[in-house]
Amino acid sequence: MDEKYSITGHGACKEVGRSAFVVDFGEKFLMDYGIKLNVDAIEYPTEITEPVKAAIISHAHLDHSGLLPYFYKKSECLSFMTQSTLELADLLWRDSIKIAEFEGMAPKYDKGEIEQTHRYNFVVPYEKKLSLTHNVSLEFFDAGHILGSALTKLTHDENTFLYTGDYKVNETQLHNGANLDVGKIDYVMTEATYGDREQADRKLEEKAFCESVQSTVERGGWAIVPVLAIGRSQEIVDILSKYNLDAPIYLDGMGKKVSEIYMQHADLIKDSDGLKKALNGVNWVEGKQGRAKAMKQPSIIVTTSGMMKGGPVIGYVQKIINDPRSKIHLTSYQAEGTPGRTLMAEGKLPREKTKELVKVGCRYEKFDFSAHPSQSEMIRALKKWSPKEIFLVHGDGKVMDLFSTKIKEELGIKTTAISAGKKVTFGKD
Repeated sequence: MDEKYSITGHGACKEVGRSAFVVDFGEKFLMDYGIKLNVDAIEYPTEITEPVKAAIISHAHLDHSGLLPYFYKKSECLSFMTQSTLELADLLWRDSIKIAEFEGMAPKYDKGEIEQTHRYNFVVPYEKKLSLTHNVSLEFFDAGHILGSALTKLTHDENTFLYTGDYKVNETQLHNGANLDVGKIDYVMTEATYGDREQADRKLEEKAFCESVQSTVERGGWAIVPVLAIGRSQEIVDILSKYNLDAPIYLDGMGKKVSEIYMQHADLIKDSDGLKKALNGVNWVEGKQGRAKAMKQPSIIVTTSGMMKGGPVIGYVQKIINDPRSKIHLTSYQAEGTPGRTLMAEGKLPREKTKELVKVGCRYEKFDFSAHPSQSEMIRALKKWSPKEIFLVHGDGKVMDLFSTKIKEELGIKTTAISAGKKVTFGKD
């Protein structure tokens, strides 16, 4: 018999970034449509040429949502996501246009296409089953990754398909962890970012981070904390508040606007009162005067961007780059070719104007606050769901090979890594 269903990879196939998949599960659906930010260029998914019934976005990060307005240059299908994902993605879409124009590049879409995206969007809350067609339904479950992130469950006849997007099984400072109680699952398409490793104990990492920040200020230095705007900036401020550090805390960059959206959806945060207290307790930096004030006395400066590729962090780092009392505290994944990766590998950073790499005189350290699951977390989730077949995306090819072997050893489930431009069929009658 011919197979019923298929997955075609358009991005995030044996790589991290530019997630885009056409899943034919009773009808064809576009699952995520993101971009990949490299140092010198932006990589896009391959074009979606086949008609799809709907676009479904798992969460707001640019590598999953960043190209959706471009999709609406040609499409008039509906898109589905949570309300908070729409609000966060809208912020990033508009910022992407500003950045492209600032760098003298032609944006892939304009404000008109963002408005078009809103017109064709339908927001869906968690755990509310919605009919996409007469025989295919959609249901979102909290993925525990960032605000609004969702596990996507499709049901066709009696068959079920789950796309994890990015998720986190264990709890973090802001989230309880993914809701794994999603009912019967026949097929799973899962991220595999850290499929080859375990992560540091979260509580111990938080303690070590806060001790490092406090000791930096105590020796008369500035603790610079580069953060991702969505999720990480709020989490770091919350952690610093919880430890009652004896130093002023400043929050700069896009993290401020994102924090406002987080507080508008306080019901989705594990301890919304704690986060509100933390955000009310920091100094929100406004413009050059605010940045000058932050540098008047030793302090903690939480600022975008997380990989030090842009944003206010560049100006702060230039001021402390030769100060042995000060320290840069990296808190997120550092992509290859970014200043953050260069700092960790070579102890060097580019000068702001000349871009010449120079040896830094300040201290630096990376802390593990990943919002992705470790290998054991994913194995735990997959064991609970116990699907007939597993498909791997969003991970390095070598990592996928190791993770695939681990799944087969531990769970005995057929596992396939999705390849770019290739169609994988499944679900025999």
